[in-house]
Amino acid sequence: MLPLATILQNATHPPVTQKNISILVVEPDDINRPNLCLLLDKEGYNTETTTRGSKALEHLKQKNYQILFSNLQTNDMAGIELMLQAKHIRPDLEVIFMTDQPTVDTAVQVMMAGAFSYLPRPFSIEHLFTLVDKALEKTIMRRQIRRQHQEIRRNKGIQFVGRSPAILQLKTAIAKIARLDCNVLIAGETGTGKELVASTIHALSQRADKRFLPINCSALTEELMLNELFGHEREAFTGANKFRIGLFESANKGVILLDEIGEMSLAMQSNLLRVLQEKKIIRVGGTRQINVDVRILAATNRDLAEEVHKKTFRQDLFYRINVVSLDIPPLRRRREDIPLLVEHFLAKYQTPEQKVKCVSQKALETLMRYDYPGNVRELENIIERTLAMCREQEIQPYHLPPELEQPESGMTPIREELIASKTLDEHSRNYIISVLSRVEGNKTRAAKILGIDRVSLWRKLKKYKTQGIELPQPLS
Repeated sequence: MLPLATILQNATHPPVTQKNISILVVEPDDINRPNLCLLLDKEGYNTETTTRGSKALEHLKQKNYQILFSNLQTNDMAGIELMLQAKHIRPDLEVIFMTDQPTVDTAVQVMMAGAFSYLPRPFSIEHLFTLVDKALEKTIMRRQIRRQHQEIRRNKGIQFVGRSPAILQLKTAIAKIARLDCNVLIAGETGTGKELVASTIHALSQRADKRFLPINCSALTEELMLNELFGHEREAFTGANKFRIGLFESANKGVILLDEIGEMSLAMQSNLLRVLQEKKIIRVGGTRQINVDVRILAATNRDLAEEVHKKTFRQDLFYRINVVSLDIPPLRRRREDIPLLVEHFLAKYQTPEQKVKCVSQKALETLMRYDYPGNVRELENIIERTLAMCREQEIQPYHLPPELEQPESGMTPIREELIASKTLDEHSRNYIISVLSRVEGNKTRAAKILGIDRVSLWRKLKKYKTQGIELPQPLS
């Protein structure tokens, strides 16, 4: 099991490791409870347990936990009731339910009520820790965004590393757009920093004191997305004992980021368009219209104009979200920023025990030559991996991942004259396939490197298969 990759942007914060992650387990069964804790403890997580929901709520008031594992029924209350009260105490908490009697109805019920996931027993260790990783990423990302907002407000500036003309132009555009109150479409390849741009726009806007809610459109089914965005009324479905406020209501007067909006189904696009036009929502199972005032920021690595032409994206919705657009330049088109980014990531991932002081000129030249199909996220991953392996004071070319110097590896740098001829989708597809090749078809590892969840990766691979594209297969 690999440790959770640090995703915090501010180098002054300690790195996130298992040692400072706390998990609360609420399980009445005297066999299942210690078994789960044993697995988590072996991986270095801090676990505490109880058999009662009321006791769990007391724990949450006294200590900050990142994940709550709960049975569907504790000794004194239903698991869903525990979750609703727990999230009121710790809004960032992610809840994973466990059960010995899994059913589809129960899974849908707990997910629509707000759970992160549903873990039927018996489960594999790999599946357990995949869920833990995903839940932690979501929790930490929320806290990261809040820290970014605080940093931006404190410095009254835009926190992008780089001095290239492309980045300076982007900073200027962000500062102007933030003062407006219109919807914005943020386009850019995977790993360029679309969520950071959205977070910065919110932090510099007149809505900065209101909520900023990022939503990954590709990670939710249409049914779950309706519930997430619009909420539900009491008795809207089996197990809905209370009404639930959706994200549009909870973000009223604030900002919502619809990440990977190009993955949204046509039916869901129609629902979203109606909300943007009327500024009203109707909860699932309800009839009453509720006024909402939110600013929409949409992010995509697709060419939405091309998707409109293909009739996979609604033209009217495209015009609604594309009032103002921002294009984030890929790293290969601002190479002069690479030394600054390398220095930034060295400071971010350096630990007191490490002796690395700098990068040699030859290693820097190698880093400068590479085209980074995964952009800044890939460079960050390279520096983190290199620091983990380097035991010298200066990083040399042989410390760097071998694919940076191997044209035949599938991570071949893209010649500049070919860049313009490829679409955004083609660049994204080539990068995904190359990463999948590097990890020998392991989709879990590939999703971690790409910075997306397994569901999003699965959907993309399914699409490639329908196009007749050959994909790397996992080793048997």
